[in-house]
Amino acid sequence: MIRDIRLYGDAVLRRPADAVSDFGGHLRQLADDLLATQDDAGAVGLAAVQIGVNLNVFSIDGTQMHRRGQREVLVNAVLADADGEEVEEEGCLSFPGIFAEIARPKWVAIRARDINGEIVEREAKGYLARAYLHEIDHLSGRLFTDLMDPDTRVEVMRKLKSVLAQRRPENPAPRARCGDVPYRPSAADSAGYGIDDP
Repeated sequence: MIRDIRLYGDAVLRRPADAVSDFGGHLRQLADDLLATQDDAGAVGLAAVQIGVNLNVFSIDGTQMHRRGQREVLVNAVLADADGEEVEEEGCLSFPGIFAEIARPKWVAIRARDINGEIVEREAKGYLARAYLHEIDHLSGRLFTDLMDPDTRVEVMRKLKSVLAQRRPENPAPRARCGDVPYRPSAADSAGYGIDDP
């Protein structure tokens, strides 16, 4: 099911996600919802907190835009190692229409579990490494604006305020580069995933 994306200002985006201990059917439903919502948004990744579910789960599609990697949902992911640095443009589904140059490691190694609870390890460089880090940040309550210098952050927040003020349900924003999503305001919740998320 396609879920509504939580936007900047929603408290769930700043709350560290809870670790997953139950790898039952509710997790598969969450994985399906993440992938469907990510596909609908034309995005490379999506964290569960972005659809209002406070669990350490994210989807990633490393096959998009000729990038190496795979399409999967990772659970309880942690950064194991990182190296180098590169500055590239980055966007976020929770900040519609906002893009900024962000410095991140060039190469990363992560450890996680798949939706069956099996341990997996992934290495990535370039854009895919950036996507992994962006989603892992979401799960710790960190947003890409936290990585901006103060002047850029002020400019971005001014632009975001303007974008959100113009946004109307009957007139959603057009699709843009990866990381942007039309806003469909409604109250997304954790119903059906076996958890309570106030």
